Amino acid sequence: MNKKLDTNIITNELEGSSFFPKNSQFASPPSSPSVVTIKATARPGDEPAARLPDRPTGKRVLIRRGFEYGQDQLATLKKLSLEEQLEGGEGSMSAMVRQALDDYFKKRGL
Repeated sequence: MNKKLDTNIITNELEGSSFFPKNSQFASPPSSPSVVTIKATARPGDEPAARLPDRPTGKRVLIRRGFEYGQDQLATLKKLSLEEQLEGGEGSMSAMVRQALDDYFKKRGL
């Protein structure tokens, strides 16, 4: 026994919701194939717009990026972070990684 789902009922229920607004450009498929143009943009937070690398306050402009870590590296970093927090420190894993990068750059003469 094959049941067919009445998509019209579902479409009518979803139409006008915040996920499927009534005047959506995707409300109905185009009658003929068309070329879709995608405008390339930078991800938010990639590069600060019209700012110097260091702010006058001496604080760095922080940019969020994802990197791959070894499971053991992440576990050790978490352990160090928790130990620092138990001692009353900040215990910021991000700050620890930034410090490690600064040390690495100094080691490389950069």
